[in-house]
Amino acid sequence: MRFPDYSQSKAKDHIKDLERLMDRTLSQTEYIDGKSASRLIAGALRAYKVIVAERSWEDDPFTRHAAEDGDLFKLSLAAIFDLVTNAEYLHGRLVNTKWIYCNRPDTGPRAYYSALKQCPKCCLDRGLEPRLTGAQHKPSSHHIGEITTTVTAFLLELIVTANDEPLAVATITKQSHDVDAIGFRDDLLLLFEVKSSPMVTYPVALTLEEPMTDDASGEPQELDQHSLVTITLQKSELFLFIPHRELMIPVGAKTAAEWPYPAFIAAFSEPTGFLTYLSAWLELYYAYSVPKVERQGRDVVLAYLVNGWGDEIDSNKTKPGLGRTDDIKKGTYQLLKFGAYYRDDDAPPTVRGALVSNLDPIFLRGDYLDALTDVRWGRGEDFRDSVDDQNIYIIEKRRLRNLYDALVTFNDPLLNDPILAELFDLEEVDRRLSAGELDALLDRWETGGPDAVQGKLDLAPPG
Repeated sequence: MRFPDYSQSKAKDHIKDLERLMDRTLSQTEYIDGKSASRLIAGALRAYKVIVAERSWEDDPFTRHAAEDGDLFKLSLAAIFDLVTNAEYLHGRLVNTKWIYCNRPDTGPRAYYSALKQCPKCCLDRGLEPRLTGAQHKPSSHHIGEITTTVTAFLLELIVTANDEPLAVATITKQSHDVDAIGFRDDLLLLFEVKSSPMVTYPVALTLEEPMTDDASGEPQELDQHSLVTITLQKSELFLFIPHRELMIPVGAKTAAEWPYPAFIAAFSEPTGFLTYLSAWLELYYAYSVPKVERQGRDVVLAYLVNGWGDEIDSNKTKPGLGRTDDIKKGTYQLLKFGAYYRDDDAPPTVRGALVSNLDPIFLRGDYLDALTDVRWGRGEDFRDSVDDQNIYIIEKRRLRNLYDALVTFNDPLLNDPILAELFDLEEVDRRLSAGELDALLDRWETGGPDAVQGKLDLAPPG
């Protein structure tokens, strides 16, 4: 699949820059193990196919709720995004220091490696205690951007492959560029502004053989509850911990270079394992979907486990998806810039822009997006006075552009442009996935990685 001919476009200098900077393998960034990530996505999707074929989603109240609402596939994509992001946040980034020591009668002594400033177990029955300064672990902002963009690009590739006229997907290697990723075929160029962020980042747990002590007072005494401690990782059997279900998923000791991917792939490629994970994720999603001021009972404490909602004053920097209003504002400007700088309606290729995220703002959507979804704009030079009424401007339909050609979110996409409405029809993607029509892509991810070549899905660089 070749890059479209843009030689006649007034925007050719900008488009040429995209062609020069694109990475069509999706896996060559130094900040993410792209081949392992693609294997994990493929395994989870195969597990999803079995769950659908066997209708095992009927046995769980949360997956049944999602299926009955027609959202099972869409929310599975969002859950898979979190799953891969969780694996990558740990890959090469788990450290020995600043684990949370916790000794409870119901669990015994444990240590937790947390992405939030709180004990992931105690907050569920004891509420939010004073923040644990120094306990929060997350990658740097630069790494987070690379991780979330690459994982999003894999899922975009899945979606646009499920089409009679599929697209190639590439990321843009310069992080400061105003385009994060692109999709293209002979007649079409899509520009993606990616604002993805995981809803939940699960802690890692370590079961201790005995309480931890020190002799600061001259005699051995147990450490204070929620002290920050240092752990020897290479000799410790670790677990991915899903606190609200008390699930301890073995991930082994941190020894192999690919850790924790092999354990993740083994656990979540198995249908029962993926269904269990999906159910737990959906329980948090439905709690998060309730506006904060309306939450009651268990929804209140479940929300403590969601990124950005564990403090009395919400941490805007970690809110999931498009939950940050700054991201909505920046993303909206980028879509305007795409239309102004990259689009020439008088010459090929057709250029469209999409704001992409794993989740939309959910209950904030009404306050920040809904009134803008049908906004359209045009350049001043494209308007002319009506011959019949000087109080009326006229513009050609093809020059009147959507503010949002598409808001591609896995839970609730908005698709204004007809071309993008066809490309991002998630019901059709679900149908083709379940029918086995995307098996070639899953095979490629599982066996050769995203840079392998297979027929019309060839993503090898041009030339």
